[in-house]
Parts: sequence; structure tokens; C-alpha cells
Amino acid sequence: MDINRRVEILKALADVTRFSILQKLAEYSSLNCSELSERFDLTQPTLSHHFKRLIEVDAIIAKKEGTHMVYTLNRKLLKANGIII
Repeated sequence: MDINRRVEILKALADVTRFSILQKLAEYSSLNCSELSERFDLTQPTLSHHFKRLIEVDAIIAKKEGTHMVYTLNRKLLKANGIII
């Protein structure tokens, strides 16, 4: 993997909230947006911003199931970059 890509991923994970989201996803196989929002004292727009950033760097995978988005940790990408959650 290109060094610039790795730095981009690490910058995204350097945010405390985003790293906390990854930790929560590591505890469960997947969580939908409502389940994640229950675990953080943040507004929905703020959480959406963090989800968007994590999706941009492929740290999490988002899949629409019914009316909810379901988020899963991209363990393969994180492991390939030496990031163990």
C-alpha cells in the first residue's frame, strides 16, 4: 500500500471519536446507525460526519439494510496497515 494512503487512514483514525467508533464496532460484528448513536453523546449530524470520514478511508463498511445503515469494521484493511483494534 502506498505511504500516502496509509497516512490518510491514520489521520482519520487519530480523531478520538472516530477511534472510539472503531472500538465499538470491534466489540460487535456490526451495528446500525441507531445502535451506534445510542453509544455516543453526539448529534446525528456529528456522527454522520465521522461515519463519512471512516467510510472514505475504508476503515468501516456501510451497507443499507431496510431503513438503516449498518456499519462493519474493515478488519482486512486495518490489519494490512498494522492497526489492531
